[in-house]
Amino acid sequence: MKFDDVAMVKLDMKESARSSVSMLAGEIPGASVFHHTVPAGGEIRFPEDPAFLRVLFLCGGGAVFSSGNQSRAYNEKAVFIASPKSGVDVTFQDDSHLLEIQWILTDADWKEIQNGAAAFPLTIRYRDAVQYRDPFKSEKTISRAIVPHRILPRFAMGSVETYAEDLIGKHEHPLLDQFFFSFPENDMDLLLDDLVYPMTGNALVHIPLGCDHGVSVTGSQCAHYLWIDFISGEDGLAYLDSVHKETGDTRSFDETGKRKG
Repeated sequence: MKFDDVAMVKLDMKESARSSVSMLAGEIPGASVFHHTVPAGGEIRFPEDPAFLRVLFLCGGGAVFSSGNQSRAYNEKAVFIASPKSGVDVTFQDDSHLLEIQWILTDADWKEIQNGAAAFPLTIRYRDAVQYRDPFKSEKTISRAIVPHRILPRFAMGSVETYAEDLIGKHEHPLLDQFFFSFPENDMDLLLDDLVYPMTGNALVHIPLGCDHGVSVTGSQCAHYLWIDFISGEDGLAYLDSVHKETGDTRSFDETGKRKG
């Protein structure tokens, strides 16, 4: 892989005016990602559309999410997913940043939704997400399954957080197409095949199917990013079954990078 082969887009977070930015359009078939910047007092109405699943992740700020007769208010990182047959109204109480992920649904996906485990709206605070371990990461690393696999069709989302010195070992998953979206403090080196690619905050990168990838943090670096998985069939789900093992812990880092809990 060469530097020019890496599909990445970085947001200009100095802008505070209202905006909606499409990120890496068409990079993963069936998936679209948008970043919304909304000042305090602003609103967005996301209409119902059974063609796709819409995942909303509040990256920063404060907002009230309303769908049907249910509302949730958050002033911290959180996810909100309504049924594709229901719209979502979002009222922003503070200057906020919202990530929107759209995932086109097939007829088989709809059958899974109708018979599956998801109870809409699916919503949770980031800090309450299930934590897991996998064989590629050290004991130090904190991994969260924000939207665990086997809840929504062919989709999962979680996060990775760690501080130097640490290494997420290189690995590949030919059944998962994946985006990484970095939080503002993120400063890490992506290991992509034989390439070392710096990734700082507020960026979206595509980790292609089968790419041998990992993460290194050294010196004063830290890694803190979302992974967003688009899963190929039952074999892809079985792969996640095998590598994502719940810890039963609730751990976090303090402001110095030391793990708590």
